[in-house]
Amino acid sequence: MGLRSVRRFKRAGALKGFPLYLFSLKGLALTFLTVFVLAVLLLQPLSAQQAAELVVHVAVTGSDGKPLAGSVIEGFAPGAEADATTPDSATPVCKAVADDAGHADLHCKGVQEILLSVEKDGYLVSRSEVSAQGGRESVADVVLQTKPAVNQSIVVQAETESPVEQVESSTTTVSKEQANATSLRPVTLTDALPLVPGVIRTPDGRVQIAGLTEDHSALIINSVGVNDPATGNFGLSVPVDTVDSIQVMQSPYLAQYGNFIAGVVSAETKRGGDKWGYSLNDPLPDFRIRSGHLVGLQDATPRLNFDGPLIRNRLYVSEGSEYLMHKDEVRTLPFPDNQARSNAFNSFSQMDWEAGARNSVTATLHFAPHTMHYEGLNYFDPEPVTPNANYQEDTGTIRDRLAIGGGLLSSTFAGTRVASNISAQDGSGTMTLSPTGDTGNYFGQQTREATRFQWIETWNPKTIESHGQHELQFGSVIGHAEDAGYVAGRDVNLLDANGALIQTISFSGNGAFDLADLEMAAYGEDHWILNSRFAADYGLRVETQSLTYTTRVAPRVGFTWSPHGSETTVIRGGAGVFYDNVPLDTYAFGSFPEQVITTYDGAGNVVDGPRTYLNLTGTEAKSQFPFIHQDQHSGDFAPYSVAWNVEGDRAINRFLRLRARYIQADAQNQLTLTPTVTSKWNAMVLGTSGSLHTRQAEFTAKMGDTKNRQFYFSYVRQFARGEFNDAASYLGDFPYPVIRTPISASTTGEIPNRFMLWGLTTLPWKMRIAPHIEWRDGFPWQPMDEFQNYVAPGALQPRYPRYFSADARIGKDLPVGSHHAGRLSITVRNLTNHNNPLQVHDNVADPLYGTFFGNYGRHFLADFDILF
Repeated sequence: MGLRSVRRFKRAGALKGFPLYLFSLKGLALTFLTVFVLAVLLLQPLSAQQAAELVVHVAVTGSDGKPLAGSVIEGFAPGAEADATTPDSATPVCKAVADDAGHADLHCKGVQEILLSVEKDGYLVSRSEVSAQGGRESVADVVLQTKPAVNQSIVVQAETESPVEQVESSTTTVSKEQANATSLRPVTLTDALPLVPGVIRTPDGRVQIAGLTEDHSALIINSVGVNDPATGNFGLSVPVDTVDSIQVMQSPYLAQYGNFIAGVVSAETKRGGDKWGYSLNDPLPDFRIRSGHLVGLQDATPRLNFDGPLIRNRLYVSEGSEYLMHKDEVRTLPFPDNQARSNAFNSFSQMDWEAGARNSVTATLHFAPHTMHYEGLNYFDPEPVTPNANYQEDTGTIRDRLAIGGGLLSSTFAGTRVASNISAQDGSGTMTLSPTGDTGNYFGQQTREATRFQWIETWNPKTIESHGQHELQFGSVIGHAEDAGYVAGRDVNLLDANGALIQTISFSGNGAFDLADLEMAAYGEDHWILNSRFAADYGLRVETQSLTYTTRVAPRVGFTWSPHGSETTVIRGGAGVFYDNVPLDTYAFGSFPEQVITTYDGAGNVVDGPRTYLNLTGTEAKSQFPFIHQDQHSGDFAPYSVAWNVEGDRAINRFLRLRARYIQADAQNQLTLTPTVTSKWNAMVLGTSGSLHTRQAEFTAKMGDTKNRQFYFSYVRQFARGEFNDAASYLGDFPYPVIRTPISASTTGEIPNRFMLWGLTTLPWKMRIAPHIEWRDGFPWQPMDEFQNYVAPGALQPRYPRYFSADARIGKDLPVGSHHAGRLSITVRNLTNHNNPLQVHDNVADPLYGTFFGNYGRHFLADFDILF
């Protein structure tokens, strides 16, 4: 809906040993052979049977008789899909774009007739059958009818041929087909995000964009932000089958986007079609087999989807539901006490009502109850030490779009609710921390319910003609958020390497909290198309949160330059100011139980304490940043980032497209939680003394010209480091009892070097294969001492060994009658059986300090889908 970005840097040892490492990988020759075969399959010449060619000369005009340059013309083989009259999901056998005279020639190989599809922004799609006339040539005159006014803005448009007409920041898009085919086997929207260069999932399961955790990014579904109001996390996102496409924007420069400093994940869900469609994906569970014996279920992820018209041309429905049962095996623990378990029901429903030619209404409901048992299970935290969690996540929206005055007014009302309950395995035990591992029971318990209601207005007026074209957009957001619940803590003991008590942590206070926040934002932006080669975006966004006592102004600017006036070569760039939304749990901290800490000498003698630490929320000095206005008050926080990016995109030919991108961001006023001792008081002080600095260079190559035969290669060079102490580690759902002092180090998701090759191609016998090959530096890890405090890592950040995995998914469709099919898929993970350690002994007092262990070796998975 909305309007829609190299300095070199070095890291010591980042590429050291890289060539030797590659040549020493077991089975890597097999991987390269696989890649070679896939490349041959991608570029293989057509067979003699396909050599026959149908040439169609097409002329496209509007109802006024004027030629329609830039019309997208595609030819589909009738019968390629179950219903050839709706080829939206089929692969065209030929494609062309109309020239300035509205003419184009289609060269369609291997067919004698085609279903001709012609599309142009602002016009109804034309479809007709074309066959050979006499020889192997045919002529088609196509007249496109203008769309009704509302549809010009509310339907999903095909990509425009001129890049300066595109109103979007630099974006990486993952299609639904690409996500479903990958060996990642995603079941939710966020599961598919690691396909995007610069996005990775850390060992704790959280998504990181540009080296920063997901609470620094915005998750937007159908133009509505759906981050958890209390923590800022993504939560259980919508089923992947309900999504048309996923867009990941790192530091987008358009003023319509807010509440982030890292990136924006935006998705539009699919609406019901003119005909009923059904699918049942992965209906059979995966079984766990050990030593040749069946030992129960490993996971089950059946997904049922259907869509169609309830009232033809008026009311449409789309539904995606999935049951998700996982028993994730932790390879560093003995069976059967090594399974982190989760259960979820995830449903997304959508209804679309075409009220008339100028009005449409869309209503959606996301319903997602889920539970987790033994969260964070690992070698150092076995089952008794881990917590359980119960969640209920719901989001409902209703959006009305009205064409008026030559423009479009969009009004949205949305409500999000996230209720959670975190508890220990045993409600009375004590948690004990030691350099070699933890015992006892998890120390914390919390229950909360967070809600956010939003009223969003967006106005796109009629295009203004003045020194080019001006496509304006204005918007406003009014939100009310609440967070209520309580937090409790039980005793925690810290032992040294010899098992002697060195510290205790106890808690006082009931931990009840109840708070509310008024969130408001307004913005205006202009996409100015100066001519066919250059366009600029500029805008201003103003945000405020009542709890923060701040008003934040965010100027943004960007440009698109096409030297040739087409998508052959495109250069984009942008810069702007971005602000994090401060999660509500930040302001609940003052009501948390206070820590009482007593320190011992290892022989049972008290050397300090008991010392009670107050929970203090700091008051920041008046900001020197010119775009922040603060009232001097406790909690006057405004985490912000100044970022810029530039990229070049070059189409070498129809088979190969290259893109290079550079992003730089400097974030200040990041939340920190610091133990502070003075002569008058002791306190855990919540403030904004942290900073983060990220640099990211990215190179991507796209190979192939059809959806069914396409590969991507990417290399990402990344730096993400700063003075920080992630306050979320204590304020989130699963806090750690020790509050550590800030350090200067790499972020948990920083990957200096990452290579990926992935894609999809067809094989003989109507099979297809989707490989996913990744080589990267290991994740950073932080050394700790006996008191579980961070030890400064020094100049060279310690890391896990370099990671390598070659995965692939092979599938075949098995026809069942004329309108149904079954799809059998086999996935292999870590084909070369490379050793990728899962954990490290990270405490300097541990006799095994610095030792890596654990690995997920080669394994196979099977899927069976039913397509109706």
